[in-house]
This record gives sequence, C-alpha cells and structure tokens, in this order.
Amino acid sequence: MVTAIRLGVLALGVSCAGLGAFGAYEFAHSLEGEVTYLVLAAPLIAVTAALIPPIAEATWRGGHPLKTLLWWAVLVPAAAVVFYSAAERVHVAKAGAQAERSALRGAAARAQAALTSSEAELAKARADANAARAQKQCGPVCRTKLAAEAAAKADVEAARRELLSAESKATTDSPLQAPTWLLPAALDLVALWRSGRASQGTVQGRFAACSGQASCEAQTKAIRRQGGSRSSVSAQSE
Repeated sequence: MVTAIRLGVLALGVSCAGLGAFGAYEFAHSLEGEVTYLVLAAPLIAVTAALIPPIAEATWRGGHPLKTLLWWAVLVPAAAVVFYSAAERVHVAKAGAQAERSALRGAAARAQAALTSSEAELAKARADANAARAQKQCGPVCRTKLAAEAAAKADVEAARRELLSAESKATTDSPLQAPTWLLPAALDLVALWRSGRASQGTVQGRFAACSGQASCEAQTKAIRRQGGSRSSVSAQSE
C-alpha cells in the first residue's frame, strides 16, 4: 500500500514536471518561431528543475552540505524558467479573453448608439409623415414622407435586433479573478515537492533496510562470538 502511494505521488510529480516542460517548450517556440537550441533548452531546464530536489536531498544525506547549498541555488533560476514561461502563457490567455469581452461590450455600446440615432430619425420622419397626413391630398411629397417613416421604422427594428444580439454576447469581467502567478506557482510547487517527497521515501526505505541488515549482521556476529567464548570456556574446564 505504501509503495503504491509513493508511486502515485511520484507519478503526480512527474506529470506536473512534464506539463511545466511542455509549457516552457511551447512558450520558447512561440518566441523563436522555429526549433532552436533555446527552444530545446527550455524543457531540458524544466526537467532538471524537477530532479534537483531529490539530488539535493541525497547530497545532504551523503554529508556534503556545501554541494547541497549549491544545488538549491541552481534550482532558483531553473524553477524561474518554468514559472515565467507558464505565467506568460496564462497572461496571454487571460489577455485574449479580456480583449474579446471588451470587444463584445464595445459592439453592444455601438449598437445602443445606433438604436438611439435610429429612434431620433424615426421621430423626425413620423412628425413629417403626420404633417403630410393632415393635408387633404397626398401627393408625391406626402408619399415620400410616408415612405421615409416606414423606412425609419424598419431601421429602428433592425437596430433593436442588433442591440439584443450584441448584449446577449457581451459579458462582464468576474469580480473574483485568480492572479497570473497562481497557476505557475502551484505547478512548480507540486512538481518539486512531490518528486522530492517520493524520492525521500524511497531513499529512507533503502537506508532503513541497510541499517536493519547491518544490525542483524552485528547481532549475528555477537552471538557467534558469545558461542565461541562459551565453547572455549567449556573446553578449558574439561
């Protein structure tokens, strides 16, 4: 059961590290436009960042504090590569969504302005049409004013449908928005912490097995020495 949990934790860390590596590769490729050494270096650094915690822990247990400190120092820029790559991708995604929502809200505002203008034109055309209806005979000018009123009504109806369509697509920004750094930070922390804890459990198990084996061998040697001393004492007494 413990081994399955450790394997699951290790798989989780490897998955997060893989996502970080892919994000770093995708971000570097979008900047370069083609596969270059920088594009290949980005995922390599991301994978290295995930491997540094278990290496540093093993170095510390080996009795090399200075090397351990250096390994943790190397982790800072390596993890920063993954963090800023993911943060930039999150920023681009959020900026695109915000720009789309802003464009939809702008379209709704323009539709509202068009409706207001159409209603003003309709009011003017209706006044002219009412004046023409008051005449005894409706000549060409009268018919032109009546046609203008009908056209203004059609424009108002079209502007209302356009406004309704624009307002149905326009959405406001959420009052509760996650910061740009939250997802990259969580990805880095889970990848580094889980891989380190999984490796720590494996190393601890090996050290425990070795210590247990050493204690067993020591006990066996002690028993053999006691048995030998007893046999020698009995031989002398005889």
